[in-house]
Amino acid sequence: MREALDTTTPFSTIDPMVSHRLKAVHEALEFGDWQTAIDNDDNLRIRLLEQGVDNPENRDSIKWDDANLFFLSCVELKNGKPAPLEAGVSKEKFGRFPYGDGSSITYIQEWIRENKRMDGFTELTELIDCLSTRLVDTKKENGIGGLTMKGWLTIEEVKQLKKLITSRCWMPAADEPLDGGCQDAAKHFLAMLRSAEKRNCGILLRIHD
Repeated sequence: MREALDTTTPFSTIDPMVSHRLKAVHEALEFGDWQTAIDNDDNLRIRLLEQGVDNPENRDSIKWDDANLFFLSCVELKNGKPAPLEAGVSKEKFGRFPYGDGSSITYIQEWIRENKRMDGFTELTELIDCLSTRLVDTKKENGIGGLTMKGWLTIEEVKQLKKLITSRCWMPAADEPLDGGCQDAAKHFLAMLRSAEKRNCGILLRIHD
């Protein structure tokens, strides 16, 4: 059995994102139709202009890599600056979980089990997987400056995931390595989801040292 870890693992952050923009920008970068994304989103055009991009419609003229362009296009701003989610102590507790790779989400994925008397477990695991892998193995996963992103959810997906985590569709594995670990990880994860729902925003999972 792996031993619980200290603070040597990466820190996980859930960032607030402009929900309606996530899919559009993701697909524009994935399939090369950047101009359509700009044509359909005047606020995105204005944002890029304000950040020094002279020709937002032309992807080739934007010097940022796909990861940084995705993040800077979609991160939610307040007064022109990123505004982190507020979740009290849960932000730190979620950020570095004392087991394995330090991720609360990884721990949940490994150690929850289906409650066969209730529906929703498959959807729960699919949504968690989207948050943890939607950007993995794409050009948007890693960017210059140490940016590492794993996945994202829209506000609609956030609300559904919150509902499923608070349901009885899952239970901790009988042999989970940390006593109460799943409940603790879920509690802090849930606090982040509630904060995003209150802000009515999508979310992005990012890791950093």
